[in-house]
Amino acid sequence: MNELFRRLFRSKPLAVEIIVASFFVNLLFLASPIFVIQILSRYIGYGFDGTLYTLTAGMLIALVLGLAFTIVRTRMCSAISTEPDRMLQSVVLDSLSQIKSSALERIPQAKVQEVMAAPQVVQSAYEASRIASMLDMPFFLLFILAVFMLSPLLAIITLFAVVFTVLAGKMNMDAARKSDHVFRETMVRHRGGVNSAISGAETVRAYHGGGFLRKIWDEQVARMMDLKGQIVLQKSWSLAVVQSLSSLLKVAVYAFGAKQVVDGDLTVGALIGASILSAKALQISSSFMQTVLMLGKADDAMRMINEFVGLPRESNGGTAMKHFSGRLEFKDVAVAFPGATGPLFESLNHIVEPGTVVGIIGANGAGKTTLSKLVVGLLDPGRGQILADGVDTRQLAPEWWRRQVMYLPQEPSFLNGTYKENITMLNPEIEEARLNEIVRLSDLRRFLDSSATGMETMITDGGRSLPLGIRKRLAIARAMVGQGRLAVFDEPTEGLDVEGSEAVFQIMNILAKEGVTLLLVSRDPNIMKGFSTVVDLNSKPVPKIGIVQKKTPAPEPGSALKS
Repeated sequence: MNELFRRLFRSKPLAVEIIVASFFVNLLFLASPIFVIQILSRYIGYGFDGTLYTLTAGMLIALVLGLAFTIVRTRMCSAISTEPDRMLQSVVLDSLSQIKSSALERIPQAKVQEVMAAPQVVQSAYEASRIASMLDMPFFLLFILAVFMLSPLLAIITLFAVVFTVLAGKMNMDAARKSDHVFRETMVRHRGGVNSAISGAETVRAYHGGGFLRKIWDEQVARMMDLKGQIVLQKSWSLAVVQSLSSLLKVAVYAFGAKQVVDGDLTVGALIGASILSAKALQISSSFMQTVLMLGKADDAMRMINEFVGLPRESNGGTAMKHFSGRLEFKDVAVAFPGATGPLFESLNHIVEPGTVVGIIGANGAGKTTLSKLVVGLLDPGRGQILADGVDTRQLAPEWWRRQVMYLPQEPSFLNGTYKENITMLNPEIEEARLNEIVRLSDLRRFLDSSATGMETMITDGGRSLPLGIRKRLAIARAMVGQGRLAVFDEPTEGLDVEGSEAVFQIMNILAKEGVTLLLVSRDPNIMKGFSTVVDLNSKPVPKIGIVQKKTPAPEPGSALKS
């Protein structure tokens, strides 16, 4: 409800206009029962055609004015939600792009998908018709008062029906919110299973995982169908109650009203008019409770969004140095993950001078990729500092720092867009000649030329359908667009053929000649030959730092990395 008032009174003049329009919409509805009462009481009683013409003309005017006010109010109600809906979508998207990777990785992908869909739930709850039904609720007293003026007894009957509708709606709302919560949690788990089945489709087929998948699938589907049945039953019960109350109200109004007509306390026209007014009062109350139920769902969605938005974020500000030389210093760096028996590594102390080629080695799970992400700023150390030219990377502006680092992740992912848009993400204004050179160095030209649309070819599904070798080439090109003084490559030749590996060797040799600092996670012997320093993460918990002594001349470009 607070969100409704916040939206409504963002512009007080507009809020006043909407309330005034609501008053006239409801006031003009009174023309219909008045017309009926006057036709049956005056025209039929006296038969004067002038009365018929006058009443009919007045009713038509009221209908036109009522329609006009309704249209105007609908447009204004739509207008008050346009900007909040846009801002909510923007807040969720900004949060997705700014929340720290460590926090985001702890949330199941299906849950994140639900959060991204939550703004649509809020948007549906605050549609113009929903807002109008909330604004109409106070005016049900106007119709109760009108019925009271015709017959106090019928007004009391109508009031009881409205109160019962509100109470029944409240009970249904409480039950529905509980069922919806359980259904959403079950749906999140099911979506997680669906996502794993889609991404692991080959695993399902190659290892006969269909039986295992079906068992989990059937359990989840059965649970969801049961919950959905409960929700449908609750909705059906709510609808049946409203319809029954509407019918009972009509029966009661006509039954007691007919007795009053016979007793001479009420006219036939007044009875029909009271029936129209009482039905309107009940319709307003039932629409109000349906809207309250939708607003309850919107509140749940907003809580979910607020929890997501409240997750730890990367800093928006920070230092942006005029020049970064490529010098790094690790000071007592330690990393430990929740639930682990000990640190992944700790007490890492090392200075990396500009232009140094640092190799990061270790067994699977030793922390090589974690260390890479620490340098890039995607993760924060649990203890210690990583300094870039003497400045803690956590104090640097993330946007600036990412432009200083040429980062190649082990498992590259992309956004749905063209090859060009993905490659040039760090520098959309890159010169065409430089872009073509990067494409050539990354050994992408032959692949791009095989497509009719070349660089404008669309990447779908985050690039997961592309071969690993092509993804690696695209990721290398994307990294080089940054043109920073630090390169962090995580298994750069993994999944590449001979030509692709040769391209990587050439790129790294070029970067080394230009004095770029290289941090390389690799088990490729040709790359390891070029290491000048080695960080051995197999040594637990404190990594060993080794200086590689060169006894043979460095390999030639194109065959291995030059020292």
